[in-house]
Amino acid sequence: MKRNSAVTELFKFGTFLVDSILIVTSVYISFLVLFEFNPPEYNIRPFIDIIPFIIIAYLIFMYVFGLSDLLKKSLGETIYSIGLTTIALFITTAFITFFARGFAYPRSVLIVGTVVQFVILCLWRTVVWKLNRISHGVKDSLIIGNGSLEYLTKKILLKQRDLYNIKYICNSKSKSIKGYLDEVDVVFICNDVDNQIKREIVDSCLANRKSIYIIPDIYEIALLNSKLNRADDIPMFKVQKLGLTLEQRFFKRLLDIIISLIGIIITSPIMVFVIIAIKLNDGGNIFYGQERVTENDKTFNVLKFRTMVMNAEKLTGPVLAGEEDPRITKVGRILRATRLDEVPQFFNILKGDMSVVGPRPERPFFVEQFKKEIPDYKYRTIVKAGLTGLAQVLGKYSTTPEDKVRYDILYIKNYSILLDLKLILQTIKIMFMKESSEGVKEELSLGELMLASNNEITIDIDEN
Repeated sequence: MKRNSAVTELFKFGTFLVDSILIVTSVYISFLVLFEFNPPEYNIRPFIDIIPFIIIAYLIFMYVFGLSDLLKKSLGETIYSIGLTTIALFITTAFITFFARGFAYPRSVLIVGTVVQFVILCLWRTVVWKLNRISHGVKDSLIIGNGSLEYLTKKILLKQRDLYNIKYICNSKSKSIKGYLDEVDVVFICNDVDNQIKREIVDSCLANRKSIYIIPDIYEIALLNSKLNRADDIPMFKVQKLGLTLEQRFFKRLLDIIISLIGIIITSPIMVFVIIAIKLNDGGNIFYGQERVTENDKTFNVLKFRTMVMNAEKLTGPVLAGEEDPRITKVGRILRATRLDEVPQFFNILKGDMSVVGPRPERPFFVEQFKKEIPDYKYRTIVKAGLTGLAQVLGKYSTTPEDKVRYDILYIKNYSILLDLKLILQTIKIMFMKESSEGVKEELSLGELMLASNNEITIDIDEN
């Protein structure tokens, strides 16, 4: 049975409301414990005064770090997000109290309150996570595609098989699609399905109120945020140009200068430590300059901390780094896992070669290669390359170039200063997530994953 959308939204609102109450209650509990259940008016009054600011700050960080997603995240990811949210809230609360009767708000309450918030929120959100999974259930699903069929199937079997039971897998030429649609709740459509067939599938799903997930191509992405227009009484969509306006470019550059200066100042002690570590490791060069492609296919030298042995590509030439690449040094593995090797790029941003947020700059060798293999790759260089981006926050190191291109085009299409700020904060979240920085690796075959899942899956690949 499908969950009523109104009930779902009400459940979300209730969850966020309880979150806010628990955040405030945790601080009050800390006051009671530290002052033996009799907190003085002088100490507790500043806390009461800033309660609205604490709640607003929590809701912002909750959204930024992904706690607003009640279903798709794993329990481990949820707890990790809670940790980041409570730490960010601790810093924000300390900043607020510094300017609002800071000496009256005990620092011990800030510390203890953060610990209590983390524990209580973890317990509460574990219950919410479990209730969501029970309410959602495991939906019978159909995957339709051609060349990218196997890749999508493997992803669902690996990461979301507790949400979706893959019942049928077929290509777009199958004559049994209509029958399969009647027996499932959810339909996944790959980007390589013919538009006419895709239209028929979507029409059937809408008529029968079935959930549809579509991997977008450039046509679907182009329609995003399109404005309703008309020619006399004929309705039409005006597809916006891909790229930034002059005003957007100005404010984006202003943000780049501010963030890069702050980044250089804050990371200076870290950079000194990394410089010493690299020198002690093998005595080689500290920095590594490499030619990369940015806006309008211009090239520049990106600055990074060296993570590989000296002259690593002398024999191999340009190749992507693997998860267990022997060329990566011991210090380099730590720098790559935490993305600290990218920190010197703040100087590239300050200079104007890059932006803080944008498609990651790629090497000319790979750009030419990808342009031949991926038709939409050319759209990535409409804007400046970035230190971080949508593909880095939502993807992984091993995400396919095709999917990274989709993320990059979606970023350009949906650009705003608020989106940049959100992605900057979310980058902090992924810095310590191993999965986001893992190298290209061999995965289990689709057949092995199907056996491991114990699902009865019908495969219908019509070659005619």
